[in-house]
Amino acid sequence: MPIVTIDGTPMSVEPDTLIIQAADRLGIEIPRFCYHPDLRPEGNCRMCLVHIKGFARLTPACSTLVTDDMVVSTAHVHDEVRQATQGVLEFLLINHPLDCPICDQAGECSLQDFYLDRDYGLHPSDVDPNEKVRKRKAITLGPIYMDSERCVMCSRCIRFSNEVSKAGELQFVERGNHVEIQAFEDRALEDPYAGNLADLCPVGALTSRDFRFKRRVWFLHHADSICAGCSTGCNVRIDYTDTGIERVVPRRNPFVNNSWMCDEGRESYHQRETLHRLTHPLRREGGQLQMISWPEALAEIMDAVQMKEPSQAAIVASPGATNETLWLLREWARSLNRPVLMDFRMRDETPDVGAMQDHLLRRSDKAPNTQGALALGLGAGPGIEFMSHVAVQRGIGFALIMHYVPLVGIHDDARLAELARIIRGSVYSVVLTNQEAAWWEDADVVLPLASWAEEEGTYTNHAGMVQAMELAVPAPGDAWPGWRIIGHLLNKTSNAPRYGSAAAVFEAAAHTVAMLKGLTHSQLQSQQATVYPPEGRMRYGQEGFAGR
Repeated sequence: MPIVTIDGTPMSVEPDTLIIQAADRLGIEIPRFCYHPDLRPEGNCRMCLVHIKGFARLTPACSTLVTDDMVVSTAHVHDEVRQATQGVLEFLLINHPLDCPICDQAGECSLQDFYLDRDYGLHPSDVDPNEKVRKRKAITLGPIYMDSERCVMCSRCIRFSNEVSKAGELQFVERGNHVEIQAFEDRALEDPYAGNLADLCPVGALTSRDFRFKRRVWFLHHADSICAGCSTGCNVRIDYTDTGIERVVPRRNPFVNNSWMCDEGRESYHQRETLHRLTHPLRREGGQLQMISWPEALAEIMDAVQMKEPSQAAIVASPGATNETLWLLREWARSLNRPVLMDFRMRDETPDVGAMQDHLLRRSDKAPNTQGALALGLGAGPGIEFMSHVAVQRGIGFALIMHYVPLVGIHDDARLAELARIIRGSVYSVVLTNQEAAWWEDADVVLPLASWAEEEGTYTNHAGMVQAMELAVPAPGDAWPGWRIIGHLLNKTSNAPRYGSAAAVFEAAAHTVAMLKGLTHSQLQSQQATVYPPEGRMRYGQEGFAGR
C-alpha cells in the first residue's frame, strides 16, 4: 500500500486514494468547493492546491492520486500554497455580494469558513462594492431558489444533475466573470431529487424553498434518523427546534444512500405534521369512545384478552413499526396461550421490498420496515384478508390492530377496509394508531401511537441492513411509542421485564433474532455517518454552529 506524508505526517492508504481523501483521514483540512466524495472530480475551483515534492507546479488535491513515498504540503504549512489559496479566495470574493446577514447559508457556508481561516483567509479587499458584477437573484426553480451572484462556479449542481439524478437540467452559460448557472428558460426543476442541490451547494447560491428563511441554523437541534418514506432506509438528520421539525437532510452512508435522498422523503415530515393526531387513550362507553388513562386502558385490554370468546385472537402488525415494537408484539402473541392469527400483509408485499421506483433510491415499498417484519416471521400468517373473513364469521374473540399512516404515498383504502371489517367482526377489538380516522370508530379501545421522529428504535431496510434512529421531537399529548405499549402488555401476561428504553428491548431481542445478533443501539449509531453537508469536510460536526 502506498505511503504518503502530508504536512509531515506519514500514513499508508489504499491504491487509487486521492490526496484530499488521505488528508481528510488525517484530520488535515484542505479547502475545497468543487470536490465531493460522491461526484466525479472536476478540479475547477483550484482551492485545493497543494505542493508535492518534486512537482514543478502546485497540484489540485481533489484529482491527484497518491503514489508511494509522495510528500505533500498544504496551505497550513507551505507559503506558496497559502498565497495561491488566498488568491483564489480573493478572486471569488471580488464579485461575491455582501449578503451574509440575510443569506440562508450563514452558519453552513464554506466560503465564510475559509475566509475566516487564520492560515489563508482574513485578507483585506481593495475592490469598491459598486464595481462588483451584478447577476440575477432569487430565481425560483420549483423546490430550489437560485442566486447567481453568490455562485462560486464549483459545478457540483451540474454534475449531480448529469451524473446522479440524470435529469440534466442545469448548465453553465456566458463566459468570464459573467458566467452563471441556468436552467433552461428558468423552468421549475422536475428532478425528484432536486432538494439535494441545496445540500450540495457550498455557498448560498442554491437554497431550499422549503427551509428558506425559516430558521437560522445555529438555533437548530439535531437527531440522526432513518427516512421512513420507503424501504431504502436513507440515513437522514432531523433538524428541529422546540416548535417542531424544521427540515430533514441526508447523512452520507456509502452503503445505503451515498449523500442523497429523494424529495418525497425530504418533505415527508410535513405529512406527519398535517395528520389529525390521536393524543389520548379512548374506551367505548355507552356506544361512544371516551378518554381514559393509560393504566385503565391497559387493564381493560388484559381483561378482554382473558375473557373474550371464541378463543382465537387476531393481531395485525405494521411495517411502519420499529423492530423493537414488532419483536415485543411477536413475544406478546406467543404469551397469550390461545390460537393467534398474526400477519401484517394485505397481500404478498415481499417482491415490492427491493423493487425500484427509479434508477437511484426510491422503492415501490413505501414502508420503512417490511424486511424487519418478514425477518421476525410476522409475514408467515394467512394474511389480513383471511383474518377479516374469519372475523366476519364471528371466529375472532380478540383483535389487536397496529396501523401507522404512511409518510409517503397514499392510504391503502383496501387495507383500511379490511381492518375495519376485522374490528366490526371481532368480539373485542383494540387499535393502536397515530391518526384519528373513521375506519376504527367501532373499536372498543383505541391507543395513541408515537410517530416517526417521536421515538428511538431501528428499521431493517430492503437489503437486510439494521439501522438505528434517535428520538427527535416529543409525541403529541399522551401518545406512547409502540414498544412501550406492547412492553407493558407483555409484562402483564408473562412477567417479562418492563423495558425502560428501545435500546433495552433491542438488547433482549438480539439474543433471539438472527438479524440482530451481535448488534447494539450504540454500535449501530456509531457505524452510521453524521456528516452534513455530506462533502467529507472534517470540521462539520466538530464546531459550535449547527451543521458544522
